[in-house]
Amino acid sequence: MTREGAGKTELTMEAIQWYLCQGKKVGFAISRRQVVLEIQERMQQAFPMLQVIAVCEGFTDITDGDLIICTMHQLYRYHGWFDLLIMDEVDAFPYRDNALLEAIAMHACIGQKLMLTATPDEDMLGRVERQEVCMVELFQRPHGYPLIEPQVYQMPKAAQMVWMLCFLRKQKHDGIQTLVFVPTIHMANTLYRFLRLTHRCAVFTSKTKEKEKVIDEFHEKRYDFLITTTILERGITIRGIYVMILCADHPIFQEASLIQMIGRVGRNIEMPKGKGVFLCSHKTTSIKRCSIAIHKMNQTL
Repeated sequence: MTREGAGKTELTMEAIQWYLCQGKKVGFAISRRQVVLEIQERMQQAFPMLQVIAVCEGFTDITDGDLIICTMHQLYRYHGWFDLLIMDEVDAFPYRDNALLEAIAMHACIGQKLMLTATPDEDMLGRVERQEVCMVELFQRPHGYPLIEPQVYQMPKAAQMVWMLCFLRKQKHDGIQTLVFVPTIHMANTLYRFLRLTHRCAVFTSKTKEKEKVIDEFHEKRYDFLITTTILERGITIRGIYVMILCADHPIFQEASLIQMIGRVGRNIEMPKGKGVFLCSHKTTSIKRCSIAIHKMNQTL
């Protein structure tokens, strides 16, 4: 098991190459459909001579290839199939606390499992203590720069809106894209209806149609910022973005979520620095723990 911020996907590539050179079957399972498509693209770039297949909703016509990237649910297709099964974000919905998906994954893998997470939960850490699994902790990203530590600003909610507008105006002037995380779909849609009148922006939630189109257009810099919920807290990599979390003291933003969201910043080797901003009325325990955890990780470098 590996954890925080070290470029976990890239770290798996050597293991993938070794298994494939032995003529063995390799699978890469992750919770969310959108991330499956992104990982498939990254793996295809890394292994251009291989047939890298994405298997998820809307992509099930072809289910076999040299390297299979799929959602957790699609593992039911591969009973006794994989010699190496890489499972990403095992602490996240829908895999976490899901006995059925865990059983499906167990039956899909006849060899070794490599579990990846930036935020191992208490159950996983307990399994490490009982020596049921081995854990490798890697805090340094491939480019060698430290993790981005959050800048926390306390202010009333009305002031947060004003601060956000000023921040986004400066971001636009500097040509830097931003992910604006909000706690609810309703808030995301409300902000979008207001901000789209004067800004190039889009909204991305679980209710968004044509999700791939929105992400592609964001990559193409058609939007200055994206208003989103925790649906984009994991997996996505966009070059050079900053992150702002509005109402960061909302109960939905737990320590793991906050770490994941700020982890979107500084991921690209060409742009390893950036800024992550938490706007809140008060500092919750989750905000404090997130800041402490990231600071401790950087101290290990």
